[in-house]
Amino acid sequence: MLSKDILKRMIVEFHESELPELIEREIGTRIKLDARQIVSIIGIRRSGKTYLMYSLIKKLLEKGVERGRILYIDFEDDRITPFSTADFDRLLDAYFELYPGNVKGELYIFLDEIQNAIGWEKAVRRFHDRLDARIFITGSSSKMLSREIATSLRGRALTYEITPFSFSEILRAKGVRADARTRFSASRFKVMEALRDYLEFGGFPEVALEGDGEIRIRMLRQYLETIVARDLAERFGLRNVPFLRELMRHLVTSAGKYFSASSFYRSSKETFRITKRTVLDYVDHLQDVAFVYLVKRFSLSLKEQAVSPRKVYCADNGFRKAYGFYTMDEMGRALENAAFVELRRRQTFDPLLEIYYWRHDDSEVDFVLKVGNGIEQLIQVCWDMSDAETRKRELGALAKASRELKCNHLLVISWDSKSIEEIGGKKVEVVPMYEWMLEG
Repeated sequence: MLSKDILKRMIVEFHESELPELIEREIGTRIKLDARQIVSIIGIRRSGKTYLMYSLIKKLLEKGVERGRILYIDFEDDRITPFSTADFDRLLDAYFELYPGNVKGELYIFLDEIQNAIGWEKAVRRFHDRLDARIFITGSSSKMLSREIATSLRGRALTYEITPFSFSEILRAKGVRADARTRFSASRFKVMEALRDYLEFGGFPEVALEGDGEIRIRMLRQYLETIVARDLAERFGLRNVPFLRELMRHLVTSAGKYFSASSFYRSSKETFRITKRTVLDYVDHLQDVAFVYLVKRFSLSLKEQAVSPRKVYCADNGFRKAYGFYTMDEMGRALENAAFVELRRRQTFDPLLEIYYWRHDDSEVDFVLKVGNGIEQLIQVCWDMSDAETRKRELGALAKASRELKCNHLLVISWDSKSIEEIGGKKVEVVPMYEWMLEG
C-alpha cells in the first residue's frame, strides 16, 4: 500500500519548487485552461509534455489561481511505482488533508505520464464526474490513451499531440529572428545555420538547446534506450529486444523510403527466429509511441491503399543521426524527413489534414495533402533544383499528379532555391525550406 506521507511529500515538493524557464509551445496556445473536458496531451518521450504542463500551470498562476489549488503528480517518479487504482483515492485523501479548505473548491489536476498508473482511466473519470476540477493528463502511448478515452472517457476528453520543437520554435528558443526580409539580410546565414543543425540533430528540446555535438548524440541514444526499455519492452511485453533494435535501426535508416514488412521478415527470419506477425506487431508498437510513421499511397481505392507499399518517416531527424546507418551524405533524405515532421506537426493543428504520397509508373510525388473531401496541395522535396534532369523529373511528376488528382496548388521545397516554374501549363512554386517551415 502506497504511503500517504510519500504522496504528501511529493505534493508539497511541487508547491514549494520554482517552475523552470519555459519556452512557449505553439500547441499550448490551443489548449483551454477552463475546458470542462479532460485535456489529454500525447507525444513521443522527451518531446516536452511535462514542460507544456508547467507552462499551463504558469498561466494559471499568472491568472491568480492559488498554487495550493493545483495538484501535480509525475507517475514516472520511482517513489510511487507501481501506482494502483486504490492509490488514486489515497492521493486525493493526502491532498485534502494538506488543504482541507479546498474540498469544495475548484481544482486543477495535472497527471503526468498517466499510462504508468494501473486503472488510471476509471480514476480520472471518477475525478471528472465527482470533483469541481479541470483535469490534464499526459501519456507517451497514443493508442493506449486513445483506446481508453474512446471507452471509459468517451465524450469527456479532448486530445492534443505535442511533437519535438518545430523549426520556428527552435529559432525562438535560440533568439534568432526571421521574417519576410530574412532572405535579403545578414540574419539569413544564422537561419540557414540553424536549419542545417535542425536537419542533422532534430528538434527534441534538450538536444536542440545543447551546444556540444557529442553530448547531443549521447542524449539521443539515451532517448532511444528509454523508448526501447520503458515504452516498448516493458509496456508491451516485447521479448525479442535484439530484433526490436535491428528493426528500429532499419526504419530510421529508411526514412523517406518504402518499407515492406514481408521483405524485412524474409531478410531477418533466420537471424532472429521471428514470424511476419512479429514484424507487423513491432512496427505497430513503434507507431504507437510515435517513433515512426508509415504513409499510405494516395488512391481513390481503399483496397489499393491497403496493399500498396508505405513510406516510412521517423519522428525526429536526430534519430537518423544517432541511430541510422549511412555510407554517404543523404541531405536530400534529411530534408524530406524534416518536411514530413513539419507536416505531421501541422496535422496536429488541423484534424482534417491527411498526408499521403502519390506514385504512377516511374513518377512519384512526395506528399499529397488532403483536407476533407479535396486534395489541397501536392509537394515535392528536392535538395538542389539546379540540375536540369532533376528539375525535369520533379516538375514532371507534379504535373502528371496535378492532372490526375485535379489539384493546381503545386510546390517544391528545396534547400535554398526560390522561383516560379512552368511545366505542362502548370505553375509550380519553388521555395527554400526555411521559408516554408516558418510560414506554417
